[in-house]
Amino acid sequence: MATGNFLTTHALRGAFFATQLDQLAELIAVQGEALLQNSGIHIPSRAVSTALLIGERGKISAADIAEELKQPHQLVTQRIELLISAGIVNRLPDPDDGRRKTLQLTDTGIVQFEKLKQSLGDIERIFGDLFEEIDCDLPSVILKTSEALDQSSLSMRRKPT
Repeated sequence: MATGNFLTTHALRGAFFATQLDQLAELIAVQGEALLQNSGIHIPSRAVSTALLIGERGKISAADIAEELKQPHQLVTQRIELLISAGIVNRLPDPDDGRRKTLQLTDTGIVQFEKLKQSLGDIERIFGDLFEEIDCDLPSVILKTSEALDQSSLSMRRKPT
């Protein structure tokens, strides 16, 4: 996210908070991709939580992943396709339900999952140092913001002019 761009310097920049968060998420994803690659991890950065969940559960459906991660099914499907293309995950028929497919790690995925688990502590420390540097527990702020918006939406917060 470039500092000093139109949205970050505009007098009404607070109205573009969602766009600024998207830009920050993209910056973290790009830098996270490099960090993972440098660690020998070939899991796409945006699919790390999906790969972690599949690895921890053994077998799980896309619908269950979407529910667990509180993400849209379409987004989860896109991330699953990235993992399948990377040879990390296989899609298999569910023996209990012919209409349902389950996901599990491939042999390559298991190796990558183990590397990922070893790296996540370091990644958490890197973010912890960053949040200390900026003097903000950003994950807590994000959670509080989400909870506040769940309680009272932006529309409900609008005051008559």
